[in-house]
Amino acid sequence: MDPAAKQAFENGMNLARAGDPAAAAGAFTEAVNREPAWLVARLNRGAAWFLAKNFPAAIADFDAVLAADQTSPDVYLNRSVARRAVGDHAGADADLARAVEIAPDNLAVLNSRGAERLRTGDAPGAAADFTRVLEGNPDHVPTRVARATARLHVLDFDGAVADCGDALRVEPKHREALITRVSARMMQQQFAEAMADVAVLLEAEPTSPEILYLRGVARVGLEEYAEALADLNEVVKKAPQLAAGWAARGNAKYHLGDATAAADYREAFKIDPTSSTRVLLRLVRDQQRHKLTQVLAECQAFRAKDRSDGISLARRGLTRLFQGRAADANLDFAAFRKLMPGDAGILDALVAAATRAVGDKKR
Repeated sequence: MDPAAKQAFENGMNLARAGDPAAAAGAFTEAVNREPAWLVARLNRGAAWFLAKNFPAAIADFDAVLAADQTSPDVYLNRSVARRAVGDHAGADADLARAVEIAPDNLAVLNSRGAERLRTGDAPGAAADFTRVLEGNPDHVPTRVARATARLHVLDFDGAVADCGDALRVEPKHREALITRVSARMMQQQFAEAMADVAVLLEAEPTSPEILYLRGVARVGLEEYAEALADLNEVVKKAPQLAAGWAARGNAKYHLGDATAAADYREAFKIDPTSSTRVLLRLVRDQQRHKLTQVLAECQAFRAKDRSDGISLARRGLTRLFQGRAADANLDFAAFRKLMPGDAGILDALVAAATRAVGDKKR
C-alpha cells in the first residue's frame, strides 16, 4: 500500500477525532485517490461526509462500499439515514429492511428501526424494538427516553413515567426525559408533579417558550388561570407560530371569562388546524375522563352568566360526544353554529376528529 495513502488516512482519523469532519473527508479523499480500492478509507470518508452533512457525497461512498460488500448492517443503516436526509424515503426504508434482514438482533439495527417506527406512527412496534435494545443495554438513556415517548403514544403513562425515571437516575437533568415525564404526568392529571419537573427545566432554560408552554398548561390543570395566562402570553410573544400556544392561551382566557379567548382559538387554527385540533381534543377528553361533573357544571354556569358564550357549547358538546351522547352533543353544536357561524369550520374539524376517535375506541 502507498505509504502516503496510509499517512493521509491517519491524518483523516486524527481530524475526525478532533471534530472536523469536513477536513477529515479531505484527508480521506487523498487516501482514496492514492488507493481507489481501499474500502476502509472510502467508508471513513463516507462517515466524515455524513457528519459534515454532505449527504449526497456520503451516499456515494456508501454505495461504493456496498457494491463490494453487502454484509455490513452498519453501512446500510448509515446510508438509510443519509437517504432519508435527502428525501429518498423509499431507498432509506429498503436499506433499513436490509439491515434488519442481515442482523435482526443487532441493537443498533433495532434502535434505528424503533426510531423509524416511532416517526411513522407505529408506536407499539417502536416500543417493542426499544424494549429489545434495553434488554441488551439497560442503561442506554436515549433508548430509554425513546421508549417512554412510544409508551406515551400508546397511552401507557405509567410506563412512560417509569422509563423517564430510569433515564433521570442516570442523567438527572436530561431534557427530553424531563419533558416526556411532564407530558405523561399531565396526562395522568399529576399537575403538581409535572410542575416540579418544569422547575428543573426552567433552571437551565428560564425563557424557553417550549418550557413556559408546559408550565402554562400545567397551571391550567391546577386551575391557576391567571398565572397560566402570564406564561402563555410570553409563549405567543416569543413563538407566535406555535399554534398550541394560542390554543392553550385561549383555554386560560376562557376560564377567566375573557371574551378574546375565541380570537386565540381562531389564530391557533389559522396557524395549524391539525395541531390545534389535537391539543383541544386531548384537553376535552382528559377533562371528560377525570373532571366530568365539574366540566358540565362549568359549562352550565358560564352559559348562565353569558348566553352569547359559544365556547361552552362547543366544550359541552364535545364532552357529550366523548360520553357517547351524540344526540345531546348535536343540540349543543347546532346552538354553537347559530351563535358563532363564522367559526363553524373550526367546530366541524373538532367534531369530525372527535367522531373518528370515538369510532376508533369502539373498534
